[in-house]
Amino acid sequence: MKLTIRKIHGKSYAYLEKSIRIRDKTRKISKYISPHKDIGKKDMGKIRREFKEEMLKKEVKLRTKIILKNIKSLEYPLTVKEVKKIEEMNIKYKEMIRNLPKKSIDDINKRFIANYVYDSNALEGNSLTLKNVAEIVFENRISQGKDLREVYDAQNSYNLFLFLKKTKHKIDHDFIIKLHSLLIKNIDNRLGYRKEPIMLLGKTTKLAEPENVCREMNNLLKWYEDNENKMYFLELAFKFHAKFEKIHPFCDGNGRVGRFLLNYILMRQGYFPVIIRKTSRNRYIKSLEAADKEKWLILMRFALDSYKKTFRNFFEIYYKYAKVNTTEK
Repeated sequence: MKLTIRKIHGKSYAYLEKSIRIRDKTRKISKYISPHKDIGKKDMGKIRREFKEEMLKKEVKLRTKIILKNIKSLEYPLTVKEVKKIEEMNIKYKEMIRNLPKKSIDDINKRFIANYVYDSNALEGNSLTLKNVAEIVFENRISQGKDLREVYDAQNSYNLFLFLKKTKHKIDHDFIIKLHSLLIKNIDNRLGYRKEPIMLLGKTTKLAEPENVCREMNNLLKWYEDNENKMYFLELAFKFHAKFEKIHPFCDGNGRVGRFLLNYILMRQGYFPVIIRKTSRNRYIKSLEAADKEKWLILMRFALDSYKKTFRNFFEIYYKYAKVNTTEK
């Protein structure tokens, strides 16, 4: 935020202004402060603190209005009220990234990815603890008696998340197949879309037949392309994930690849990634089963809850720290 002096009818007035980028366009929000006077550095810090929440509300309102302008409709329980909450969380996330030192951001990213890898792999039955995962990815240390497959699983998943944070590649067949090959490196040599039928224990949903996998993936990618700029990002990401899991295009690793793609969509849209906790496994599976029958309510409730919890239980802690330190400057 910066102080701007405007002349109106020959008189000078002070405004607090902030430039924000929405949909690749720069827009401004402003707040009238007072008739122009000399404002010192200490005064400016006080002004920023005093009007911080008001400027945040203005930004949330503007972002929500512009983003929803291109959205066809919101899938309940996504409402305008909930979108405002999500936009506020994301603004705070980006503010945290801007205000913390680079080393602190690197540490946060490492911690987040380690937590993500632990929970995502645990959803698939991986027995490694969070401590085990941290030792493997940060110290290259393996506790005695650990399954080598699970170790590779953790290493590959960690490196894959780092890759996704850097790449700008569009989502297409080659990209999805590459993600899968990176994920199962040293684990499984069945690369590419599956050419054999598979069944999921305890799941009644009929998966795509091998000969239909490529066609179904074509349909999914076309669906994504058609909805990328017409659907709210959280709905887009979770519906893509559900449709991907229903196809199950690979012999192994579908859940993990699907969750990586879910988060890649979130990050491509400019939002923070989500962790689906292993403690939510039953609810997560039920939400995907409901989505198989195009009952989206259960999936979207799960998506909304998971996204809010990721912010509250992880990023908000660091945001408050960044806020305190910024205020003290």
